[in-house]
Amino acid sequence: MDAAFFLRRRTSLIRRYYATGVKPFRDIQRKINAEESPYDKTPPFFDPEGGEPAFLDEYIEADEIVQVVGRSAVSLLSDSIKLYFKALEQQLDFRLSAEGKATAKREGFLAAYKNALGEVLETNWTNCPVRFEVIEQIVLARNRAQHGDRLSILGARHDANTLAKHRDLIFASEGELKMWVDEGADPDTWLAPRLEITQENLSAAITEVDKLADWVEKLIPDVRARRYGRDKSNS
Repeated sequence: MDAAFFLRRRTSLIRRYYATGVKPFRDIQRKINAEESPYDKTPPFFDPEGGEPAFLDEYIEADEIVQVVGRSAVSLLSDSIKLYFKALEQQLDFRLSAEGKATAKREGFLAAYKNALGEVLETNWTNCPVRFEVIEQIVLARNRAQHGDRLSILGARHDANTLAKHRDLIFASEGELKMWVDEGADPDTWLAPRLEITQENLSAAITEVDKLADWVEKLIPDVRARRYGRDKSNS
């Protein structure tokens, strides 16, 4: 199996899925801002003296749905990373050891496969251009997206575990991240930055995943050459 090929196919699909999925809701927000039909007339029972703009509920709802699409895209991306590692097990003929499985339970599958692949590829990852802190945040964001805070709110905030590991959050607004850092970057604060998925930060995260596949793919011929050489010398 060509693991890199199928991973890139998935990441390309995720990019298109997000762009297509958010478009109608971004259009709603644009129309509200531009006062285009059907948002060009005063809604029934609207009180202009109330201090809130017209169609505020519709605007907020559209933004919430955009975030739902974003979280589902991140979940697909996280699952794709895990399936990529599984495919590499088949392609490179290796399995997680008992110690690796223990690492996966304790630290997550990314740490376990990074260690295992490091041995197979004979690398300590120092020359790898991938920002693994971003890859880890994809997995953490996926986990967080599955656990909301309250029934009344569709969104979620970064949990203490993520905040303790990462101050430079990729899935957060610059304003909320700066406020959190300025307030002391306390992982246990109730003012933790919200999990916010945008086309820009999702694209940046996908780029790191594609870079990982590219880099591993370049090392695979060396793995096969070493194995072939050992097999030939033992024959």
